[in-house]
Amino acid sequence: MEKFDSLKPQDEVSVTIWGPEDSCLYQSTNTGYTTVEEAVRIALANAGLTISPELCVFEVTNTNTQVSHKYRYNADGNLVLIPQED
Repeated sequence: MEKFDSLKPQDEVSVTIWGPEDSCLYQSTNTGYTTVEEAVRIALANAGLTISPELCVFEVTNTNTQVSHKYRYNADGNLVLIPQED
């Protein structure tokens, strides 16, 4: 079983940055990523946000497989998976 964090460069990956009150701040779809953290870091660099990344939720979707997860930065600056609600 392959971890979602491991992406293949040919995978088409969509990153949506959600801000406070579920406002969509930025969305991009690209290829060439090898990790989720890399995809989020590049999306953040391109978004030019004026708010702290710790206030955002990052929805990352591998559009080839339709697997999607949400992440956020913790107080230590690490990107962490947000547990899915049942």
